[in-house]
Amino acid sequence: MTTSPLPACHRLRTATRRRGPASMAIALRSLTQHNGGVRPDLRRFLLDAGASDSDIARAEAEGWLPLLTLDRLVSPGPARYDVAAVASLVGCDKEHLRRLWRAVGFPDVPDGLAVFTDADVDAARRLEKGGLAPGADFATMLRHVRVVSSSAARIASVVADDLADTVRARRDQGIDDEAIAVGLIEQFNGEDLTALLVHVAGLQLRAALWRRMALDAAPDLTVAIGFADLAGYTVLSAELEPDGLAAFVGAWEELVYDTVAEQSGRVIKTIGDEVMFAGLSAQVARIAIALRDRARERALPAVRAGLASGMVVARDGDYYGPVVNLASRLTEIAPAGAIFTSAALHDELAADPSLHWTAEGTRELRSIGPVAVFSLRPTEAG
Repeated sequence: MTTSPLPACHRLRTATRRRGPASMAIALRSLTQHNGGVRPDLRRFLLDAGASDSDIARAEAEGWLPLLTLDRLVSPGPARYDVAAVASLVGCDKEHLRRLWRAVGFPDVPDGLAVFTDADVDAARRLEKGGLAPGADFATMLRHVRVVSSSAARIASVVADDLADTVRARRDQGIDDEAIAVGLIEQFNGEDLTALLVHVAGLQLRAALWRRMALDAAPDLTVAIGFADLAGYTVLSAELEPDGLAAFVGAWEELVYDTVAEQSGRVIKTIGDEVMFAGLSAQVARIAIALRDRARERALPAVRAGLASGMVVARDGDYYGPVVNLASRLTEIAPAGAIFTSAALHDELAADPSLHWTAEGTRELRSIGPVAVFSLRPTEAG
């Protein structure tokens, strides 16, 4: 099924009904002041895209006309079907559909409420044919939907943030909501967005196939895992205004993604200021060094990192196992500006003349116990 939530216009429509006559009075006053309602070309677009006259009236009255326009741009077409109707058209039971909808990340839709479109029905049919992996059982299908939807949610948040910033900026310039909505229609290109997402997904699938097949062909191949974060981030984040914090995190993430890609590694995930990355041992070591040095050059807080290597479990684009835990714990105890590594990673790279090592002795790591720790820096650093 699609990754669109319960339509925004439905939620807002329900909220308006709950507020009662007072809300309607405000709406009527606003409509009267507007002298005739929404301009004809915008109204025709919204009606053709599945909005109702009441949706349009309330959107104009309550100040969410740009939101209704974006909602219809992203998910055009009227909501025709409830859960039972989709199940009947697709040929599966309602509970099956509800579990898929939860896997997408949304709560159950009440019986009898028509919120699904023809596109939702088409997506459900595709999933019933096997989804991302033809022949997969239902449990596997649910896992695939969860992973895809969680990734799509982050992509959607990025696009939504930018569109919301655009609307806010135009309002600050004194542009009225009708003109903003028309501008969104003229500028938003869903086909380009879809084509870009499909293309990038293909590139990532190709790379993932090579990584996975390489692991299958060489089961003894070890993977190195690194974690890095910014010392003092918690205090700094409490001092910054929201816009300043967003800019700060954006600068750090840009540095991370550029650096990891340049060194042929892969960013696994980011959580706040912490990044997890993976690659071969030499790659991961150079990523950590470059992150530390570049953060210093850009006047960011000092980077600390923890690195470990060994056998890991790869699943759904993430890595699991003792090696991952060890790298994370090493990051926790590393001082600002330091790179701590496991003994195994040190042993792999000890002969590399460009790397300088210092034995830090045995350290007690949370939930792991005592381990031998080494610190790493480039030889030219002295």
